[in-house]
Amino acid sequence: MLTSLGIISVMSLSQVNPEALNHVVAGLSILQLLRLLITGSVLIDWMKFEGWKEKMPFYLIKCENHGYQLSYPSGFNKLLICPKCIKEKYNQLK
Repeated sequence: MLTSLGIISVMSLSQVNPEALNHVVAGLSILQLLRLLITGSVLIDWMKFEGWKEKMPFYLIKCENHGYQLSYPSGFNKLLICPKCIKEKYNQLK
């Protein structure tokens, strides 16, 4: 699903085109939409970027600040964090 939208070609998840994300949301089933509304995330696809050892699950998440975003489980607790929020916090620390 994500490769057909050109999402696999971006260098960073914070660079994903919002129109592509809206297309992903429009393609969700009713069950996926409910899961997104209730839990704040839904599994979209499994992908492997160049240099990665194995495929990772990619989730569509709803960020309070940035709307719909793509994320994958990060860190020891496998948290789903908005990539644009991470980028903003990084830029604040510079």
